[in-house]
Amino acid sequence: MKNNKSIIVGIVIIIAVCIITVGCGFYNLLKAKDFQEYFGALGYTISDKETPKYETDTYLVATKEDMPFKIEYYEFKDETEAKKVYKKYKESIVDYITTDSKNKETTGAVLSKMVAVSDNEYIIISRVKNTLIFIAGTKDYQSQIDSLLEEIKY
Repeated sequence: MKNNKSIIVGIVIIIAVCIITVGCGFYNLLKAKDFQEYFGALGYTISDKETPKYETDTYLVATKEDMPFKIEYYEFKDETEAKKVYKKYKESIVDYITTDSKNKETTGAVLSKMVAVSDNEYIIISRVKNTLIFIAGTKDYQSQIDSLLEEIKY
C-alpha cells in the first residue's frame, strides 16, 4: 500500500513539474474577436484595412490618439507560420532600434517573447501558439505596454 502511495505521489510531482516547465495554463490564446473586443473596450480604434509586414490570415491594428504606438495582431493558420514570422521580426529588430538595446527572450512550448529595450525604444514581439502581437513603442510607455500585455497574458 505504501508503494502505491509513493508511485502516485511521484506521478503527481512529475506532472506538476511538466506543467510548470512548459507553462501550460499560464498563457491566453487571444482570437481576433477577443483582440477587437478587449482593445475596443479600452478606447482603441481597431483596423483590419492596414497592410501587414508579413503574410498572415488575420491582421488587426489597434491605435489610440494619446498613445504613440500601435498594437499589431497577427493570426496564422498554424503555429509553424507564427514561429516563422516571430523569427523574422526578431531578426529585423535592429530596424526599429536607434541605439544599442538589451534584448530578453523567453521561450516555451507554446509561446515566445522578445523584449528589446534601448535608450528610446521599447519593443515587444509576443507569440502564443498561432498568434503574434508586435508593439514598437517608446520607453516612456513601457509600463502601459507591459500592463496591456500582462492583462491579456501575452
